[in-house]
Amino acid sequence: MKPKRRRQLELGFSSQGSLQRPGAARERRSPERFDLGYARLRQLYELGKLLGASEAPAPPEVLRCLGRTVPLRVAMLVDIRAGAAHAVAARAHGVPEDELELAAGHARRCLSRLAGVTELAAGRLRIEPEPLPLAARLGAPGRCPFAALPLLLDRRTVCGALYVRGARALGEADLAFLCAAADQISLALDRHAAWQREVRLRERAEALDRAQKDLVAVVSHDLRNPLGAVLLGISTLRRWPDMEPSKVRDHLEAIHRAAERASKLVHDLLDVAKLDAGHLQLELAPVDLGALVSEAAELMRPLLAERSLACETSIDEAVPPVLADRERVLQVLSNLIGNARKFARPDSVVSLSVWQEEGEARCCVADEGPGIAPHDLPRIFDRYFQGPHGPAAHGFGLGLSIARGIVEAHGGRIWVTSEPGRGSRFFFALPLA
Repeated sequence: MKPKRRRQLELGFSSQGSLQRPGAARERRSPERFDLGYARLRQLYELGKLLGASEAPAPPEVLRCLGRTVPLRVAMLVDIRAGAAHAVAARAHGVPEDELELAAGHARRCLSRLAGVTELAAGRLRIEPEPLPLAARLGAPGRCPFAALPLLLDRRTVCGALYVRGARALGEADLAFLCAAADQISLALDRHAAWQREVRLRERAEALDRAQKDLVAVVSHDLRNPLGAVLLGISTLRRWPDMEPSKVRDHLEAIHRAAERASKLVHDLLDVAKLDAGHLQLELAPVDLGALVSEAAELMRPLLAERSLACETSIDEAVPPVLADRERVLQVLSNLIGNARKFARPDSVVSLSVWQEEGEARCCVADEGPGIAPHDLPRIFDRYFQGPHGPAAHGFGLGLSIARGIVEAHGGRIWVTSEPGRGSRFFFALPLA
């Protein structure tokens, strides 16, 4: 019985075992085919060096590297981003624009099938100015042979495709070379994704380390002051038990204020810890934002009056309810109004307004204070950040950060606009119920 021979992909030469049947003639190797196989191996080696040395996961030079071995009319690297197929393309001399556009649409359809999605939107198409090094004569486009090879992450997730159109029929050896090139590009994408994950993890670890140091600094500094005031007041009352009732009352009020300040700091730190851990629990229900803003204004009016500040409200009664945690939104409003109280000029107005816009309910808390410097605006919601103090400014730099965390936990957004000398306007928006 004749022994079975294993059929292999050609890389320019045929591989046979070292043992031969008696009388069997060895296959002659053509020098041209041997040189072509060596050229393919050399291009794979060059491709590996190119992918390893570049910061980009798949640089455009990859396409020209492929064109040095396989005669190509068009070569593309297509990737999926935000539901769209974006491509980097290179073409040979003489390939018209309409053929390139046709190839881009075909590559997008091929990628959608490879990725198992219904349809991908047309993303950006970037055309490399340097043409492909064509290794054969460019004929008429006709029905160009093509290949669409998936690019995989972790060997299972399709994230893109290597798409080519040949200048001639693509042989078995050409397809083997292109498959090996697609594998190398996939490995480069894996390395790039792993590097990005490592960078994110390192940044998160550094952020957690900074947060821990900031927490220790806040507790050791800001919590020490109110506790010191409490201890001093108690020590004074114990030394002079026969103190006048008016002075006793003053000391007790000072102790009470210091204890409230310490309690607020502890609650703020607990909220920060919950936001960091993603454990902030929200009891969502339809809430009338206008009524909640009116309630917050009534609660804060006595505190505003202590600094001769008036509180005005402008509420659109037609705003539909929002899906929110009532107490948490009230906490956001208290933080924003309290912030306005700190920086507003005496005898000025703090205004609150509610309206509907672009399918969401919006609220604004505005003051007539000195405003925020332009270089401080990007950091205004950062944790522990405190700008120049106003007439009654004191705190820990956590209020605005907590307000942002609560609003974003609701699926909303918060922002600020300000002009130096003309006050600040803090906005937040919540989705409708």
